[in-house]
Amino acid sequence: MLLSRLWKRAAFRTAKDTAVWAGTQPSAAHETYEAHTHQPGQAPGQAEISKLPEIWFFGGKGGVGKTSCAAAQALALAEKGEATLLVSTDPAHNLGDLFGAVGGKPCNIAPRLDVMELDPERECDRYLEAVRQRIVPLVSGERSATVMRQLELSRHAPGTSEAALFDALVEIILTPPAPLEDEASHYRHILFDTAPSGHTIRLLSLPEVLGGWLEGMLGQRRRAVAERSLWLDSQQASDMPGEEAPEDPISEALEQRRTRYAALRQRLSDTRRARVILVSTPEKLPCLETTRTREALEAHGLAVGGLIINQCLPEPAAQEAGKPPSTPHELQADWVTTWREQQQHWAARLEEAFADRPRLRLLRQPQLPEDRASLAPLVAQFTAFRPWSPAPAASTCGCAVPAR
Repeated sequence: MLLSRLWKRAAFRTAKDTAVWAGTQPSAAHETYEAHTHQPGQAPGQAEISKLPEIWFFGGKGGVGKTSCAAAQALALAEKGEATLLVSTDPAHNLGDLFGAVGGKPCNIAPRLDVMELDPERECDRYLEAVRQRIVPLVSGERSATVMRQLELSRHAPGTSEAALFDALVEIILTPPAPLEDEASHYRHILFDTAPSGHTIRLLSLPEVLGGWLEGMLGQRRRAVAERSLWLDSQQASDMPGEEAPEDPISEALEQRRTRYAALRQRLSDTRRARVILVSTPEKLPCLETTRTREALEAHGLAVGGLIINQCLPEPAAQEAGKPPSTPHELQADWVTTWREQQQHWAARLEEAFADRPRLRLLRQPQLPEDRASLAPLVAQFTAFRPWSPAPAASTCGCAVPAR
C-alpha cells in the first residue's frame, strides 16, 4: 500500500509538471509532414517535396519595416500566380492596419493571397482548453480541482503565451490550411511577419530547446512507470495475479510532442524550403543587431536566406561641380547629406556581412505604406527577389536580386 501511495503521488506531481506541454495530440501533424516528404519503400521524390510550401520568416530589429517588407513580398508572389499565406506572429499586429480586418483564421485579401494574425490571448485559450481536455481523464476528485486551479493560474505564468503561440506556429507549418481560393490545392509559400529579433530567435529555437527538456521529462516519467511496474510485478505473485502494468498516457503524450518537435526541427532545418529574411535599416544599431541575429540563427541550424536594407535615402540630384549651395533650402539640406553618408557607411557594413546572400536595397518612399495601394512601389521591387538556397538550381535561375 505504501508503494502504491508513493507511485500515485509521483504520477500526480509529474502530471502537473507536464500539463502545459502534454496538451495536444500531434501525431497526425507529423504523419502529414512525413506523407509529403517520404513514401514507404522509396526515397522522397520531387513531386512530394514540391507540395511542401516554402517557409520564409521576416525578422529584424523593431521599427525597420518587417511588416511592410513581408506584405510587399507576399503580394509580389501572389501577383506571379503563387498561392501565398501571410501570417503575423507579432503580438503588436500591423497587418490589419495595412489590409483591414484580419483575424485568427486565413482571410483572402487579394487573388492567391490569404492573411491571418495569431492572437496570443486567443491561442492561449485554445491551448489551455486542449490541455484541460487531455488532463480530465487522468485526475479526479480533489486532485482534479487542484490541477484545474493550477492550470488556470498558469495562464498568467511566464512562457504560457509563448508556448501557445509556438503551438499554433507548429500547426501552420506541419499541417498548413488549404488556400481559400479553389484554384490552388496548397500554398506555395507561407510568410511569417515576426516580432523583433530577440522574440524571433527564441521562437525559432524552441524546437531544439524543448526537445532536450522533453527528453528529461520522459526519463523521469519512465523511471516512475518502471517503479510502478515493479510494484505490480510484486503483487502478481500474491493477491493480484495476472494484472499487467497499464499504459501510461502521460508518457504517450510527451512522446507525441517530442515527435512533433522533431518534425518541426526537420522542417525548419531544410534549407531548400525554410529561410529567414532579415530586414535592417542602414544605421548603426540595426546593423549590429542584424549581424548578431544572423550568427544566432545559424548557430541553431536555421538558414538566413537574404537581407533587405530598407529606408535608404536616394542619391541627391546632380549639381554642377564645385557649385556651392545658394539657397536656404540647400543649406538646410546639409543634415540630409550627413545622414546619407552615415547610411552609406552602415549599408556597406551590411553588404560585407551578407556578401554571400541576396541583398535588396529599398529606397525611402515619399509616403510610408498605409494600405495595399501604397505598397505598390515596394511590391515592384520585390517581384524579382528570391532568397538564397543551397540547391544547384538556385544559382542558375537568375532570380536573385544583385546588390545595388
